[in-house]
Amino acid sequence: MRLALLCAIWIAGCDGGDGSVVDSGVGDADESGDAVDAFVYKPCPIGELTTPAELQIVNFDAAKAIERTQPSQEIALHPAPQGGWMAVIGARARNLDGCSVKLTAAIVDAVDGQIIGVDRRDTRLVVDTDGWGQSSPDTFTNLQVCPQLTSTRDMHGQPYIFKVIVEDADGRKATAEVTAVPRCPPGVNFCTCECDRDYVLGSTCS
Repeated sequence: MRLALLCAIWIAGCDGGDGSVVDSGVGDADESGDAVDAFVYKPCPIGELTTPAELQIVNFDAAKAIERTQPSQEIALHPAPQGGWMAVIGARARNLDGCSVKLTAAIVDAVDGQIIGVDRRDTRLVVDTDGWGQSSPDTFTNLQVCPQLTSTRDMHGQPYIFKVIVEDADGRKATAEVTAVPRCPPGVNFCTCECDRDYVLGSTCS
């Protein structure tokens, strides 16, 4: 059931979101002829909206600094608010409306293609000096990596595929993926225990 739900979320992708709105000051008139307050959508274009959207994956490193996610690199795992361990994944994108972007991240088994975890949320893109918009740190995804009930391999020290989608309210969309290695903090046996394939949910780790 859980796997089917994850697949449904990933296939659905990003279904748009609320953009930036400003008070126009004067809206349409009602039947009496009096003005009615209205809100007007204010787009925040990043790059060229007539050009296909582009996407690069970024993540928090062990010190919570933002880094470009490179093939075969280690991705630091961080304690998750709900327990367990997560990868903190964001986006750098351009050629889309930065005020209304949905960000979806998934971790996929590189061996059998199983979708192991998905997180989807609104992200706010902040324009960098190079003209790309990057997820603000508070709008990165918290992609739960472990513990996992369905994984057939350890969730640390092994390669997994990280897939990311961004989509704005007008349907401009980009997808990227990279194979990288989730890595527990050095010396934190509690993490390696919970991320082992044989870990039983609820059991005690020392």
